Amino acid sequence: MATFVVLAKWTEKSFAALKDAPALAEEFKKTVAAAGAQIKAWYLLMGQYDEICISEAPNAETVAKILIPLCAKYGGRTETLQAFSEAEAMAFLQG
Repeated sequence: MATFVVLAKWTEKSFAALKDAPALAEEFKKTVAAAGAQIKAWYLLMGQYDEICISEAPNAETVAKILIPLCAKYGGRTETLQAFSEAEAMAFLQG
């Protein structure tokens, strides 16, 4: 599985949905699991982004299939990065 870092910025629509934060968190967890992915960590942030989610998924397409409908529904804006462990990086950096 590949590792992905999702940085999210909330919108007015996102803030309006926060009144149901526990239910939204459960929906997100179920959506991720149903797609065959896993949440490794989630943090609320202070600064340029409002939250970060570190997850593992089979591929980028899976992450897109998770995020696009949720962003459309709740109004968030995301930036997604694929991350490589030290072992993965050394394997392809050494050629």
